[in-house]
Amino acid sequence: MSGLIALAVLIPFVVFLIWVSGLLTRRMQPGNWKTLLRVVIVIGVFPLMVVDEIIGKYQFEALCKANGIETIDQSLIKGKRVQIHTDYFLWKSLPGKIIPMRVTTARIKDADTGQELASFKSYSTCGGWLMRLTPLSAGNCSPMLFYGGGCHWFYLDVLSRNNAVWVNN
Repeated sequence: MSGLIALAVLIPFVVFLIWVSGLLTRRMQPGNWKTLLRVVIVIGVFPLMVVDEIIGKYQFEALCKANGIETIDQSLIKGKRVQIHTDYFLWKSLPGKIIPMRVTTARIKDADTGQELASFKSYSTCGGWLMRLTPLSAGNCSPMLFYGGGCHWFYLDVLSRNNAVWVNN
């Protein structure tokens, strides 16, 4: 089904690009150069559909790496049963990003005592314009080219290095 939705989005876009390339080359004499230029226009403009997600992917990863860990005492985490708490209702939008991104704080707490052991910035995004404005996302607010649901790999890495056991909330 998602393949049919992708075709329903991509085919009209390619037809639109062919039409635009025809407009841009209409005053040229018929021949190989005109055909070649039209092909170059279509192939050159086609990636613009996802260029915002490509740039957004690098912005998202840079945010996770640079701002992921806020506080951590790894000696407290060693061998503990932990829970991860995220303030989902306290998301703040991040200005100046090519795709909409938001941030909140995630906390790792001891499952038995409730003591906070670490805190992280958790980022989230819904992807580029293609995923937000077309039915291609099928109602799943997620980027097409990368996982934008958070910086989970930060705290999963910390937990695994310290033999902590993740307990569902």
